Amino acid sequence: MRNKKIIKKQFFITVIMLALTGVCTAQSYNYYFGNIHAHSSYSDGNKDSNTSLLTTPLQDFNYAKASQQIDFYGISEHNHLSAGMLSPAYYHKGIADADSATIDGSFVALYGMEWGVISGGGHVIIYGYDSLMGWDANDYDVFVAKNDYTNLWKKINEKQGAFAYLAHPATSDYGNILANSVNLSADNAIIGMAARSGPAFSTNKTYSNPATSNNINDYNNALKQGYHLGVGLDHDSHNSVFGRQTAGRLVVLASSLTRIAILDAFRKMRFYSSDDWNAEVNFTINNQPMGSIVTQVGSPTIAVSITDPDVSETISSITIYYGVPGSGTVAGILNTVNNSSTLSYSHTIANNATYYYYLRITQADGNIIWTSPIWYTRNDSITNSPPTANFTPSSTTICVGQQITFTDNSINAPTEWNWSLSGALPGTSTNQSVVATFPTEGSYTVSLTTSNSFGASAAINKIINVQVCTGIEESLKKLVRIFPNPANQLLTIDASLLSGKKTIEIVDVSGRLILSKTSTDQLFNIELTSLPMGGYFVNVIINERIYTTEQFFIQRK
Repeated sequence: MRNKKIIKKQFFITVIMLALTGVCTAQSYNYYFGNIHAHSSYSDGNKDSNTSLLTTPLQDFNYAKASQQIDFYGISEHNHLSAGMLSPAYYHKGIADADSATIDGSFVALYGMEWGVISGGGHVIIYGYDSLMGWDANDYDVFVAKNDYTNLWKKINEKQGAFAYLAHPATSDYGNILANSVNLSADNAIIGMAARSGPAFSTNKTYSNPATSNNINDYNNALKQGYHLGVGLDHDSHNSVFGRQTAGRLVVLASSLTRIAILDAFRKMRFYSSDDWNAEVNFTINNQPMGSIVTQVGSPTIAVSITDPDVSETISSITIYYGVPGSGTVAGILNTVNNSSTLSYSHTIANNATYYYYLRITQADGNIIWTSPIWYTRNDSITNSPPTANFTPSSTTICVGQQITFTDNSINAPTEWNWSLSGALPGTSTNQSVVATFPTEGSYTVSLTTSNSFGASAAINKIINVQVCTGIEESLKKLVRIFPNPANQLLTIDASLLSGKKTIEIVDVSGRLILSKTSTDQLFNIELTSLPMGGYFVNVIINERIYTTEQFFIQRK
């Protein structure tokens, strides 16, 4: 039934991390319909603002919220000066507007950026990144040189939870990566691309101006090179029509209509491109949903069912495409059924073979649906037994800010094991390990859960004692001053006694990262005018380690 890579957290980490990571077992998802490619006047959108009177992201989100068949909506501002982004302050205001517009269970607002230029570059939509990346002087929080896609992928991968999505791609874009063997850094960063985009400058508000572009050739090129990415549909709105120029939608399979669940679904590639605004596609292989990367015993069985509340919207055909990742050969047709809304097909493959599978669905009225793939590896040697886990360092007593690694200790651990971690701040992770840090002293109960694609799981609990250690961590705490406290409109962070590059973070008491700035500056002046009264934390980070966490308060008369 349809319901209308590091975020640092100080509190509620158990609930949030379990929601973020989950486990890779079969479950039911809800279908949510929306778009993640649009612009406000903070870059080069709202071009009709003289008549629409819409200018801010908050106004645009509220307009999208009232559009038909819109559950979530993303505004992705161009990141650079020539496209209208005048200051990083606008980017941070947009993030705050998205927070204000979001109503869990009703509407989710997302705010991100569209990084890059079209000529000689290519546009990349980025979400989950709370700082503006750019190259224009005084117009970025994080510097990434124009057309430096190598460093862009690196920056995205360094921020757990951030992801990239390729907008209106061309084969030569992004440093020509789609024409060459898979770039692992890019593959880790990119979660998808648009099958269709636009019409970008439409002023239609009757849902009757569909996109006609087609980027499936680029999608096929990426898959044949070995990339793991899904496929969506973009509006790319530059006028104030948010969700109303076309009935096409990007459809997400998520556990709930919350930002955490929607972003998690994107990262796990559970989404598809649909010309129809309410068609629900259930596409699984051995009960695993689209976007899954699966290793199991035996051959894959593909199951498809399609539901459309509009009874007149019948299905003309369902076509399964399949290919070998990294083979350099474009996917071919495996099977097609006509005049049916269901399909079941078993594909016999050799042991240790890997294939990817995706669907093209055609409705009787000509609407097209493209799904994200499922990657399947047959491995008859794996067993339905859970892994064991190892904690390093072996001592359960560590220092504030010290990293601890949780590692899969199984002899034959398959590469698709997933991890959920509670009780600590998450760091970088791989298929078989996760790194965490602890920001304050105390006793933490950490639970590590691993689960594979066929349901075997194990949970290991361990008490980690964290203490304030003498040495650099303790001495650095004395080298940072924040004032005034309480603050009103401006907070000054004096780090003049520290040398080198420092990252300053402002985090609210719910754990939401408000601002992040990296610089060699000695004084950081943080504007507080857009923040409500209450308590906040300042984190000072050097070489990716949190050395001090100071609390301050905002008070106003």
